[in-house]
Amino acid sequence: MVGATPAIVEAAPPGPARQEPRGVTQQVFAVSGEVDDVDRVGRMITIKSAGVVQSPIYAGPDLPIFDQLNRGDIVTIRFYDSYIVALTPGERMGPIANTTTEAQKALDRDDAGVMQQTKMTVTIDAIDLATNMVTYHGFDNRRVQRQVQHPELIEGPKVGDVVTITHTRARAAIEKAQ
Repeated sequence: MVGATPAIVEAAPPGPARQEPRGVTQQVFAVSGEVDDVDRVGRMITIKSAGVVQSPIYAGPDLPIFDQLNRGDIVTIRFYDSYIVALTPGERMGPIANTTTEAQKALDRDDAGVMQQTKMTVTIDAIDLATNMVTYHGFDNRRVQRQVQHPELIEGPKVGDVVTITHTRARAAIEKAQ
């Protein structure tokens, strides 16, 4: 699977008015290949791509196509990362929270599934627009520096802003070749 994706940090100018959260969604991984195995009880499929067997991939009950898959079918599965960053003045910082269960319940689609969602609230310490670098600290005062892949997300935040970053990794539909 793809390695860790850098955090994207964005915030709104300080003040009483809240700005709508900004976000970025991008495809980070896709696998196409032949179905090598279907575990009906565990709802797992294993794909063979370029002669290499991949790790089993969970297909939740929200994907009715799973019941139609058989060994030898050609499929494509796409994975996406989404970062949503919102100005949250006064929000209390704490450890990274796993909000996967809540995200799965809130997802109102039968063609995708949330694999993992985490939230963290941090305070911006520095922003370098020339290098797209953001430095922030969380509840433990540990300073973290990240390079932002989407520079439009760091245009406007100010040092001292408190932001909540929501990172979601999702699996989109399993597409079966006709």
